[in-house]
Amino acid sequence: MDIYERLRANRDKLLETYRTNLEETRNLQATLIRDILPSVTGELNLSPDATEWAREWLSDTSSIFRIARRNKFTTSFALESIRKNLVWRLSTLWPPVAPIDLPNVHILPPHARDPFGRPTIVVEVMEFTEGFEVQKRLIFQVFEQCRQHLQDLHNSSGANEEPPLQVIVLCDLKKVSYQSLRLDVLTWTLREVIPRFPGMLAGVFMLNYSWAHSGVWSVVKHLLPEAALSRVFFPTQAQLISYFTPSALPEEYGGSLLSLIDTEGPSRTGEGPSPLHSVLPNSEPIPSTATKSFVSSISPTSLLNPFFGYPVSSSSSSSRSPSFPHGRRRKRDLARTLILLLWLRWRSHITFGLCLIALALTIKLVIRKRRIGSLGNFLNGANNIPNRWHGTWKTRV
Repeated sequence: MDIYERLRANRDKLLETYRTNLEETRNLQATLIRDILPSVTGELNLSPDATEWAREWLSDTSSIFRIARRNKFTTSFALESIRKNLVWRLSTLWPPVAPIDLPNVHILPPHARDPFGRPTIVVEVMEFTEGFEVQKRLIFQVFEQCRQHLQDLHNSSGANEEPPLQVIVLCDLKKVSYQSLRLDVLTWTLREVIPRFPGMLAGVFMLNYSWAHSGVWSVVKHLLPEAALSRVFFPTQAQLISYFTPSALPEEYGGSLLSLIDTEGPSRTGEGPSPLHSVLPNSEPIPSTATKSFVSSISPTSLLNPFFGYPVSSSSSSSRSPSFPHGRRRKRDLARTLILLLWLRWRSHITFGLCLIALALTIKLVIRKRRIGSLGNFLNGANNIPNRWHGTWKTRV
C-alpha cells in the first residue's frame, strides 16, 4: 500500500469515528467543564485566569476527541485521562509564555494542506546548544502551538466542512548529523511529550534521510508502537511531490510556495525571533549533557544504545559521538553480546534441558550400576555350580 492509500484509509477511519462519536465527545466536554474543572480549580487553588485557560483547552473538541478515542470512548477512562492531562498542563504549560518563533519550525499557510485537508508543519532538525531543560520547554511550546493551530482551523471550519483533526509533519534531516543528535532528548520526546498530545500526528515524512541516520532510526523504531511506525514514511522527492502537489510544498522541496525563510506561520509576529530569555523568563539554562554520557550510562544491551551490544567510551566534548574504546567493533564483543542475549532469551529452556540431561545421566548411571551388580551376582553363582557338583559327586562315591 503506497503513502496516499495508507493515509487515505487512516483519514476515512478517523472521520467515521469522529462522526459516530461527536455527540458523545460534546457530552464529555460538558461533563468536564461542569464537574471536573471546578474540582481541579479547588484542588489546585487556581486563579480565574488559570481556570479560564483550562476551560479553553477543555473546549477544544478535537483534542478531547483524540484523548477519548485513545481510551476507546469509555467515559470513566476518558474522564480520568483528561483530568490527568489537565493537571499536567497546569503544572507544565501554565502560565503561557509569548509565542516563540523557532527558525527551524515552520507551520505552512492554512491553504497549504495535504490531499486530505490536513495542515502541514515542517521541522528542520538541527543541533541545539541549550541545556536539556530549555529544550524541553521549547518542545512543549512547539507541540502546544500545533494543537492551537489545529483548534483554530477546527473552529473556522464551516458547517458542511470536515474539520482537520491531525497534522502532517515534514521532518528534514539535512542539517543534522548523527553526532549532533541527542538521544536523551529524542527518547524523552517520544515517551513524555507525544503521549500528552495523542493522535495529533497523521503522518511523519522523513526528508533527506541517509545511511548516516540509520543508527538513530534503529533506536527510535524500537520505541514506537506498530501503529505509529506505519505512519512514518521515507519518500523520495518525486513521491513527496506526487503526494502533496507543488502548490502545497515550499520551494526547498520542489514546490511553488515561498521559501521556508519567508513562510509566515501562526507564531510569527513580524518582529523576528524572540530572544530565548524573554520566552522562558523563569528558566535557568542547565549545562548540556553530552550524548555520550547518556549512552555510556545505560546497559550495553539496551535498545537506547546506538552501538547495541558494544562497549562505548566517554568523551568530554558534547559535540562528539560515543566511540569504541578499542577504536573498532571487535568480533569478540559481538560474540559476547550474542551469547548473553541467547542466555537471556532461552535461559529457562536451557536450564530445563540441562536438568533433563542431568536426570537422564543419573538414571543411566543407576541402571548401569544395577546391571553390573546383577552381572556380578550371576557370575558368582555360575562359579559356585561346579563346586556344588563336585561335592555331590564325592558324597555319592
